[in-house]
Amino acid sequence: MATLEQIRKANPALDIRSVFDEEFEDFGQVIDLPQQKSLMYLLDKTEIPAVNNVYVREVDEWLQERRAVIERDYYGEQKIEIGYCNGHSDHLNAFEFHNCSEINVAGTDLVLFLSRRSAINDMWVETDESQAFFVPKGTAIEVYATTLHFAPCAVDASGFRCLVILLAGTNSPLTDPEPNSIVFQKNKWLLTHPENQRMVDKGARIGLRGSNYKVNQITKTKNH
Repeated sequence: MATLEQIRKANPALDIRSVFDEEFEDFGQVIDLPQQKSLMYLLDKTEIPAVNNVYVREVDEWLQERRAVIERDYYGEQKIEIGYCNGHSDHLNAFEFHNCSEINVAGTDLVLFLSRRSAINDMWVETDESQAFFVPKGTAIEVYATTLHFAPCAVDASGFRCLVILLAGTNSPLTDPEPNSIVFQKNKWLLTHPENQRMVDKGARIGLRGSNYKVNQITKTKNH
């Protein structure tokens, strides 16, 4: 596992905080997630792609009837989907939000860039209003609906794994999509940085100004 000190040393230009710091309270909270050990085990069996990211919105067989406690405690008995995002992102790239909290479990160490929905001004967000947070492996967090976020950043070359829990149907295709709309998918509002060519090619609305901040990865040391 990486340490915050290692990541900060590799990224002197970034002010990287921890989700255990007081600053994270504006964006979310660290939680003890029901069935977390089972979910970590399942997440650990998922593959990290050789390049780019993969997002699986729902894995039907995960937890099944044991989802009920999470549905009750975090989503008021509304149906949820449990999936994951794995990959190699190392830039801020975009910001999205949902009209529900998103629960993440870090299957590896990772870094999240976060901002506030209130930072959206005339469909633009200045990237210097973002904050980077280190999420250690095994940590579960609730990211509030008022928080802008996107795919995690890997802290080393092996990539990242991240569990994603949302209301059922979130991130599924829109019935009636509109060109250049901030409404990108069901329950997903998104603004991309112009340098994020993959999202631009998918028709995402360009709405981030400023540096597309990058997380410099650390070099893993072998145990002797």
